Amino acid sequence: MRRVTSIPGPERYMTHPAHQDPLHAAHPATMSSAFAIAIAGAFQSSLSVILTVVYGVIAARLGMVSPMTIKDVSTLCANLFLPALLFASIGRNLTIEKLQTYVPIFVWSAFCVFLSMGTGKIVTRLWRLPSWTVAVATFNNTASLPILLTQSFANAGLLSTIAGSNPSGAIERATSYYLVYSVVAKVATFSIGPYLFDKDCLSGPQPPLVAPHSPAASETSPLLPTRRPSMRSPYPIIRSALLSFSPITWSVILAIIIGLCPPLHHLFFSLPQDGGYLSAWVSESISNMGGVFAVLQIFIVGAKLSRSFEADSLSEPSSPPAKALVAIFAIRFVLWSFLSVLIIYWLVLHTALLPQDPVMWWCMIIMPIGPPAMTLSTLVDIINVGEGGRNMVARTLAFMYGVTPVMSLSVVVALRACEIAMEKKGGTTDP
Repeated sequence: MRRVTSIPGPERYMTHPAHQDPLHAAHPATMSSAFAIAIAGAFQSSLSVILTVVYGVIAARLGMVSPMTIKDVSTLCANLFLPALLFASIGRNLTIEKLQTYVPIFVWSAFCVFLSMGTGKIVTRLWRLPSWTVAVATFNNTASLPILLTQSFANAGLLSTIAGSNPSGAIERATSYYLVYSVVAKVATFSIGPYLFDKDCLSGPQPPLVAPHSPAASETSPLLPTRRPSMRSPYPIIRSALLSFSPITWSVILAIIIGLCPPLHHLFFSLPQDGGYLSAWVSESISNMGGVFAVLQIFIVGAKLSRSFEADSLSEPSSPPAKALVAIFAIRFVLWSFLSVLIIYWLVLHTALLPQDPVMWWCMIIMPIGPPAMTLSTLVDIINVGEGGRNMVARTLAFMYGVTPVMSLSVVVALRACEIAMEKKGGTTDP
């Protein structure tokens, strides 16, 4: 008999072992069929990304996209479309009621980022790889690919063993988990990521870290005089600190404030008839701009990849070293496949740190697994990485997304690990 017990917060579903479906069955033919469906789901999820990259390559080859347009659109993605996406997704999903549920996701995302970074630095030093290898090995695709993969699994019926009788609710919860994880990853990408690149990767002078009106400004400073700040006044210091925040940081700060303030959250994200007077026009317009980011960014990666092929005749190398590809693949697809399963499985069975939600367990296992983040393509433009470095990053991203279907095995193992954990817990939830 299936026993379902709900506790405060998101719905939790724990099914009795006797009712496990495709992957729980021990028959070899059933397991083979489930594995084939898993491979197909992973392949379909990554195929749309790969095809969008191909479209970008074709557009650049046909002269539809110029190098200047590629750079401008990349900057636009980082300064407008990505902040809009973060504001809409975080503000909508982060509330006071859900904050405690998301704490394990925040901690797990920070742990994964710093462990990947440390491992990448060690491998880069041992094998003497380019410094961009650390960034590519550290930040993976934390939103679009996992969400598509989860939807494919749910449509194939493979999540029924952990989702219970409400697969649509499970997908919605999984999406919110991925987005919260993605928040930490994206903030780390644009705050820590620039410091992972050595000077040999940079092509020219970097943007000044001082305000234009500061004493360190040059002859190109604005001609209009500015009042010299008084040492007694804290306002110039505060203004300088606020100006140092990127649009991404501002969008996250505003989203957190709105999400954790019930009246503001109600105003921005409730239905108009329920008092959400800004949801139908302000929030919806921002959400529409954020929806442009994923596809446009992937398309621009394809255009950059086309440029990297044209750079083969230049003196600066544009093909990534084979050792770098091996290191990134090993960290992103192999190392994390083992670590995430072992760590989450142990936490579920031996601690009470994680909520009794098998969907969360499964999401946390697959979060650090997968290809590098497409936002790295935008990052290398912002920090002015040299042409050779940009081409290497573009080709590395194309290669890693080409081998993405291999993560299907890790996803199936993660699902099976969650089922075993449910069996050992007796198929029930804590009250």
